[in-house]
Amino acid sequence: MKTKLKLLLLSSALFVSVFFISSCNEDSTDPIINIDNPNVRSYDSIIVYEDSAAFVTRTGLNLLDGMNTVDTSKYRDCSLNDRNNTGMDFYLQNGELLKSLLPPGYETRFFEVSSNMSTYSFDTLSKVPGYVSFTPNDFTQNGTENWGYFNAPLSSYPVYCFWLKGKKDAGITANNVYGIIQPLEASDWNPSNVYGFRISFQVRINTNGENDFRTRIPNIE
Repeated sequence: MKTKLKLLLLSSALFVSVFFISSCNEDSTDPIINIDNPNVRSYDSIIVYEDSAAFVTRTGLNLLDGMNTVDTSKYRDCSLNDRNNTGMDFYLQNGELLKSLLPPGYETRFFEVSSNMSTYSFDTLSKVPGYVSFTPNDFTQNGTENWGYFNAPLSSYPVYCFWLKGKKDAGITANNVYGIIQPLEASDWNPSNVYGFRISFQVRINTNGENDFRTRIPNIE
């Protein structure tokens, strides 16, 4: 009798254990794994210079590919320009606008996201706040001068959202490409005079026409 009781208790314990393990397996979820966002490209530092030598100075930004360009490059999306050719008060100008009869680049439109943002906040910015998606009417300016100018050293670190309208219109991109850009640092070896200004920018773009600038996203199948 004792043996039968022991076997019964053992069987009951085994059943409870199997049921518990089975229940746990059914209720458990796999850990979320993050992957690189295939639609987002991040460029940590693109350096451009004040125009100092005709046709060879890297004053332009190719924002699609994350590189600087010479001032005659048709692939530039915007160019570094100064107010009144004084060597002061710099801004980014729409790449299609002619400067000293240079060949046009591609049209880029802007709006300001923040007048001053920390680098950490920019790095962790997943989307432009206040927008679910973008429309052409959101991009109100041909350049950044409407919101102020860059000088050395930088006194603030604004963030702008841009639309590579020209490259979409030309069929270079299948989708609208949107991006965010922020100046990182600036220097000038010839202050208050022409030729000497240098500035770098960090950039992230979304190539799928989305207000999404996360470099890492959950791998959801």
